[in-house]
Amino acid sequence: MASLTTAEVNDLFRWTSDIGMFSSDRPINDIKLDDGTVIEGSCNRFKTEYCEEECYNVKLYRMYENMTKRDVRCETTWGKINAHNVGSIKQTFNRKKNQTKRIRHMSRGEAFTSPTDVYRVKTMCLAMPDTLWWIPTRAWRNARLKALIERELMPLDNCAINASFDPSNTKEEWTTIINSDWNIMFFGDDTLLHDPVHNKPMFKCPKTHKNIKGHCASCKAGCFAQKTIGRTQVVHLSEH
Repeated sequence: MASLTTAEVNDLFRWTSDIGMFSSDRPINDIKLDDGTVIEGSCNRFKTEYCEEECYNVKLYRMYENMTKRDVRCETTWGKINAHNVGSIKQTFNRKKNQTKRIRHMSRGEAFTSPTDVYRVKTMCLAMPDTLWWIPTRAWRNARLKALIERELMPLDNCAINASFDPSNTKEEWTTIINSDWNIMFFGDDTLLHDPVHNKPMFKCPKTHKNIKGHCASCKAGCFAQKTIGRTQVVHLSEH
């Protein structure tokens, strides 16, 4: 059974000062290796037209060549995580000086590309029950994965799932997710401040609207509302 080294865990989870927590990454788009092998992009299945055109990470890939090299390593490590080696992740975080009460999947890429990923995340949640795992995702666009996430992850006290939305999502999609009682994170239009279904005001993200760096680590509402205050919210992330 594959093991996880401290170096691999530290590489997969980077400290993200902007949100005040550690976060993991996966490749966004396909990566072709020198031997012809292709590492599949985690966003391939669920990205929207808006993602394709506006994703800020595309610009970063052009600026920082090492991002792609790290993505390959991260995807390899991510694929190794299972119930037998997840203790290595817990042990590594136990030695961290920065806070580990909240951790995010993913800052770059999609956490759920298959049912295996859902169970992989569940394994981490169960291994570290004192950590609240924050997971924005577009995997809700697949009915099978949506149902699996609802069954396996949403009942967990330490798993804050958010459906990621942008201006290209349809009213039908908004209706489906709101009626399914999911938390929603919306980004891409600073003029859309009410949800398109019930016309209720969105919760303005303090980190992006008030520029409070690191606020995500202690926010009691918004993206974490289901687990902290017991209700779902549609969260508006400012572009500025």
